[in-house]
Amino acid sequence: MNYYITSEFEMTIGPSRLESLNGHPSTVYGLDSDLKIVYQNPASIQFSEQNSHNNRISSASSLGKNIFDFIPDLLAPTYKKLFESVTHDKNPSLISRQFEYECSSPEFYRVFSMHLYPLNKGGILVIHSLVIEEPYINSQSQELNTVVESDYINKHGSVTQCANCRRIKNLAKDGQWDWIPKWVKEPHIPTSHGICRPCKHHYYLSD
Repeated sequence: MNYYITSEFEMTIGPSRLESLNGHPSTVYGLDSDLKIVYQNPASIQFSEQNSHNNRISSASSLGKNIFDFIPDLLAPTYKKLFESVTHDKNPSLISRQFEYECSSPEFYRVFSMHLYPLNKGGILVIHSLVIEEPYINSQSQELNTVVESDYINKHGSVTQCANCRRIKNLAKDGQWDWIPKWVKEPHIPTSHGICRPCKHHYYLSD
């Protein structure tokens, strides 16, 4: 069974729990008190390999690296608050924290639920479970060969992609961000990142 784990984390969770996590159909990874990656289950590795173009955690070499090495800078403050809500909460009844987010592929609209479980010594067990998966059919969805590139590429030759939902900012239509499958699968170079207005309001409650 293909999984990655540090010896210290293996001793922390024990053989019975490890067997259960390795058989879990959802992606699971473990973090130590410094938020360094100490475990990946097989489902997590498989997901990473299938989505490697998105800088996902992808190999045994990820062990010991900080999780924020794999999180876009714009999303880092939100994840920092989530992790701190688990590691700093002294409530003994705390079981987990939960957060839903979109992480679609070029062809499928997907919503995941992320559960954060506190562990001994300040570590966190992170489980990402698929909530919704359906073909991506949207009136704003466009194939690359129908895209007018000047509507998206700015004067510096860059496009702006939402760091959360991965839609591309439409410069010709104020406030519109479009789903362009090919640019999600193979990002335009160069690409800068922002947060589209719907994601700001839905996930971050910002103006």
